Amino acid sequence: MKSKLSIILLCLCQSFLFAQEKAKIDSLKKLGRDSLIKLAVYKVNESAFDPKGYDRVVVKAYKDRLVVEFALSVVLIDGSCYYHHYSVALAGSGTGGGIQGSCDEPKYHKFTGKEKKKIQFVFDAINKSDEIGHLKDNKIDDGNTMTITEKLTSYYVEMDDWSTHSYYEVNKISGKISNANHKHYARNHDEKPEYEIIK
Repeated sequence: MKSKLSIILLCLCQSFLFAQEKAKIDSLKKLGRDSLIKLAVYKVNESAFDPKGYDRVVVKAYKDRLVVEFALSVVLIDGSCYYHHYSVALAGSGTGGGIQGSCDEPKYHKFTGKEKKKIQFVFDAINKSDEIGHLKDNKIDDGNTMTITEKLTSYYVEMDDWSTHSYYEVNKISGKISNANHKHYARNHDEKPEYEIIK
């Protein structure tokens, strides 16, 4: 009898906590995207964190949490160590980041002038190529991510979205593209996200 009562009390407690979290999420959603981003920056509370270092900032409301995500459309692998993606939970759990590189203390991201030149070189090579396509206004489309790995004589470039994966090499001197390949993922087109984007 005691075990049944304990289970019932545990279920009631969980329901109460879920209702409280849902009310908090609903209250936060009313603040709007810009205010939620400011709250996330305040919550990080580190002077080194600059949201302008990330070109994709999205606020997502799940049923059990509200998260502000700071991410990069282009990830450069050149020996540096940084957060290429950082999420801040304003309700529920989910604060943390994806680290590019290997170090004990990754930095918050901000491209240096030298890194920007490397990325622009790859963009220029893509835009001059008839084989790959073009990057309108040198921007990566929403939903796509580009990863550029610096090698000795070339850049290895990968482009991913929800259904495709493309990869090729860009010669560091000539800008010529080689070894281009393209794959499709098997995806269900009716998949719906588990979250709401707050605008």
